[in-house]
Amino acid sequence: MSAPRAVFVHAARPSLDPIMNFYPRHWPELRITNLLDDGVMGLFAAADWDPAHARLLEMIRTGHAVYGAQVALVSCSAVSRAAMDALRVAAPIPVLKIDEPMAAMAVAAARRVGLLVTFPPTLSISEKLIQSAAGSHPVELVSELLPSAIAALLAGDRAEHDAQLTAAADRLAGQGIGALVLAQVSMGPLVPALQARLGIPVFSSLETSMVALRQLL
Repeated sequence: MSAPRAVFVHAARPSLDPIMNFYPRHWPELRITNLLDDGVMGLFAAADWDPAHARLLEMIRTGHAVYGAQVALVSCSAVSRAAMDALRVAAPIPVLKIDEPMAAMAVAAARRVGLLVTFPPTLSISEKLIQSAAGSHPVELVSELLPSAIAALLAGDRAEHDAQLTAAADRLAGQGIGALVLAQVSMGPLVPALQARLGIPVFSSLETSMVALRQLL
């Protein structure tokens, strides 16, 4: 039986290392092709949605047609639910948004959920995603936006990025949250330290997306 193939579609460089440090260790047989267009991040920042979504679709189609991908993973959390629905209709293969499984697990874990976001266009989209996952029993969300953290990460200063997120997680924990969601996949490496520090479930899209991707394949 041939190895499963996936295309991972990225809109920002910081998503690459956490994903590729995680997936090959936990799912070595999965053959991954990474397609990155960091110009898409700029389009999202400018709220230029249509060309951003069109570019994501183009990369998904390339992953399938050129590299034989059987499934696509979109690592950008700034893609809205409506845009994901449209991508799934137009794409030739199943498409998973990396943070969808994470939202479902978070609302199952607690009714008061903290949300850390570093990329501003993601904030309302992540909040809506979590509330949608909660269905008829809305969760109480406490959110904090830290654009200076992603600016530090893009400048190559992960230590500053991590320090800002740790301080923000402490602030949210002080507000009585029962679970913490890390909106950007670039925050994923912080999960073990934050769980030990806060003593509550901390969710990133790394572990949760892998479970869902296995189901798609």
